[in-house]
Amino acid sequence: MSIRLNCLLLLLASGLAQAVPFCLYPLPVSEGKPARMINLTVVQYVDLTDRELKISFGGGNLGSGHEVSIPLKNRREGEALLAAMADASRRCDQPPAQP
Repeated sequence: MSIRLNCLLLLLASGLAQAVPFCLYPLPVSEGKPARMINLTVVQYVDLTDRELKISFGGGNLGSGHEVSIPLKNRREGEALLAAMADASRRCDQPPAQP
């Protein structure tokens, strides 16, 4: 199975039958750039190489989606980032605590 498919399955497997509409995850900040966050509920696919993690999200018709590329030191760093994203996704899908 490809890395792309494995990563997508990892993110999707964390969801319940009814997904949370908004699940923010902070992206690594580059020097001189503003802080950015991604809504994990609109991630379409993830490409992981030894030097880059590319996240495609929010796409609709006619290529209206967006991509963010995160430079990596190595594949292990990318795998750790994907694991953190999957953990965040699972936390977003937890039912609210009952008072």
